[in-house]
Amino acid sequence: MKRILLILVVLLGWALAGHAQQTVLEVIPLKYRNADQIIPMLKPLLAPGGTISGIQNKVIVRTTPENLAELRKVLALVDNAPKRLLISVKQEEAGSSSLDEAEISGSIGTDRARATVPGTGSTQGGNVQIRRGDDVARGRVLRSQSAATDRTVQTVQVLEGNEAFIHIGQSVAIPSGSISVTVIGAQATQSTEYRDVGTGFRVRPRVNGDQVTLEISTQRDSVGDPNAQSFNVQRVDSVISGRLGQWMELGGIGQQSTQSDRGTVSRRSNIGTDDRRVMLKVEEVP
Repeated sequence: MKRILLILVVLLGWALAGHAQQTVLEVIPLKYRNADQIIPMLKPLLAPGGTISGIQNKVIVRTTPENLAELRKVLALVDNAPKRLLISVKQEEAGSSSLDEAEISGSIGTDRARATVPGTGSTQGGNVQIRRGDDVARGRVLRSQSAATDRTVQTVQVLEGNEAFIHIGQSVAIPSGSISVTVIGAQATQSTEYRDVGTGFRVRPRVNGDQVTLEISTQRDSVGDPNAQSFNVQRVDSVISGRLGQWMELGGIGQQSTQSDRGTVSRRSNIGTDDRRVMLKVEEVP
């Protein structure tokens, strides 16, 4: 019985030794990529029990010789020079307004009775006035249209797989005040805060053939009414894919407002539109 147990122990030792000989440790230097980019690609291909880690531009692998050969083949395909890309982001804002006003005012009557219709006092638009003695009649018509377009295009170069960030703007002063009551009376305190208002984007591109996938966040801020301390804010966060060299629409917002007032002898109509779009394009730089 003891002899049988001894034979089993020896056989098990040989099996473990044979298994240990089938595991190798290899330090593989990388040419173009860093370890953080390569390890997520190779880790799912490891043989059971294998390990992989990295330091800067080196990958450390412990696995079987057969699996190591397979990993080297994959590494030869992915450890290539990253493409240099030019990313353009275009943020557009277009607005239009249409104003239509008409009113009649004046004063008509006799020595005993007189009817008066007051007006707004505005002189904008076409004005007509008819006067006979003390009687006067006025008419005013105004029609106006306006349109404005604001377009910002920003570009940045980045190596594929890496993150790029660009931002331009200004710091806007926002005055504020407070009043505190103390034993000696009320005291006013004035202070000024600053808010950054700007336009920019953060992006990370990945290229596969002529297709590009981007993780992107865009920002576009502007001052609305400085007196009211209001700001216009626009944010877009998305993952988008498309062809190299073509403009792709990331997102857009369209708004329309209508205001109408009608009286007995007057009417006023104001229609405004606000359209915003974010477009981007990725080109490979030779």
